[in-house]
Amino acid sequence: MTNRDEKNQESLKTRIGGTLRRFFLNNLWFKVLAVLISIVLWAGLISQDETLTREKVFYGVSVNVSGTDTMKRNGYIVVSDLDEALNDVTVVAAVPQKQYESVDVSTYNIRVELNRITGTGTQELKLLSTTSSNYGRVTSITPSSITLEVEDYVTRYRIPVSVSVTGETPSGWYMSSPSVDPPLVAVSGPQTLVNSISRARVFLNQDEVEWEEGSMVMSANLVLYNRSGEEVVSDLLEVSYESVALDSVVLEASILPTRTYDVTDLIDTLNDVADGYEVVATHISPESITVAARSEVLEQMNELALSDHYVDLKGLTDTTSFQIKVSKPSDDAILSNDTITVTVDVDPIETEETESTNE
Repeated sequence: MTNRDEKNQESLKTRIGGTLRRFFLNNLWFKVLAVLISIVLWAGLISQDETLTREKVFYGVSVNVSGTDTMKRNGYIVVSDLDEALNDVTVVAAVPQKQYESVDVSTYNIRVELNRITGTGTQELKLLSTTSSNYGRVTSITPSSITLEVEDYVTRYRIPVSVSVTGETPSGWYMSSPSVDPPLVAVSGPQTLVNSISRARVFLNQDEVEWEEGSMVMSANLVLYNRSGEEVVSDLLEVSYESVALDSVVLEASILPTRTYDVTDLIDTLNDVADGYEVVATHISPESITVAARSEVLEQMNELALSDHYVDLKGLTDTTSFQIKVSKPSDDAILSNDTITVTVDVDPIETEETESTNE
């Protein structure tokens, strides 16, 4: 190649380089596109490298609480507020680039295991996590542990359940004393709370009862009371019967229609008091009796069935009371009173001689 050819070739290179340089300098959009392509290629290469991780932070993490049953079987119970202790947990994890967008904090099973508790008083438990082969590992948990107060977990058996009836019984109806099932319950929980429990009670509001003839069966919530008669309310207390958890008991009672009978016209006197005496007054108590019975029984009752309709005054010289029995119209009937008392006031007859004596 001659010197002339070499000079021509160098000149050509210079012209091409200048042209390219002017192209890139005068075309900004092409430069931006080149940079973007470079970034995409770099990100693609990085995301395929599983050995590279990025830090991801999770706030307000929900912590799983496990081992509660085992803790109780071991005789312990947490009396601290776990929700408050775990209400602001932050987790930091080293996540592989490939899984960064799809990873969820539940993958790491952030938890506190109550079965690790081995005594009462103040106990410190560490927050634990699980490492995932696909999603990396947790590098930090804040707080890393929580402090809890622990008491002995105890059970008291044979706590009686009573029924308190409120409201008014509507006129024309009768309700038997409600029975409760079960009549005795067991209460489990922290020793200080359980030892304060003296009884359980359920309430029956008669204003909420459907007054229909027959058996009334309904559930009622249990309320616990201490020895001072104050209600004891705590989520830490568990009520059970024969190892079955309870939040209510069954109330059962009989409802019957009623009818009231006047007895004053059913009783009369027989014979006379002793000579020289007189009947001053006669008192009948009660003056009426209410009968609760099945409707078909009441429909056939015109009056009460009494053991006697007369009181014998023969030879009386003093005030005397007589008892008259009232018979049930049926075996399942209920009487407001099964005895009528008739009291006859007897006094001597006053004469002119007794009047002058008294003077």
